[in-house]
Amino acid sequence: MTLDAERFRTRSNAVADDLTRPLPPPGASSLCVVAATTTLNAYPTKPFSFYACVANTVLGEEVEGGPAVTTPATSLFFALNIGSAIPPVGTSIIASYVGNRWVFRYDG
Repeated sequence: MTLDAERFRTRSNAVADDLTRPLPPPGASSLCVVAATTTLNAYPTKPFSFYACVANTVLGEEVEGGPAVTTPATSLFFALNIGSAIPPVGTSIIASYVGNRWVFRYDG
């Protein structure tokens, strides 16, 4: 096998591997998002549950000590709280995309 053929096979295998990995939900632009918990139907009453969340847009002048403003975006998603407490409705969180689910940690 020539060196070019080996490179092609290696690249082909890498692409095939990438195609089998789960993708983030549509509209997710990163693996981490600033969000807030919200109520869709009935707010969860246990910590280790999925919570409806709304992604936030972070605005403000990027200077040291400058104030920031978060505004709700239109994307609704569900994230698992792996913490030990129930976050109040509207709690700001940072959710991470792990494997094929969004998760956050709230310990009170």
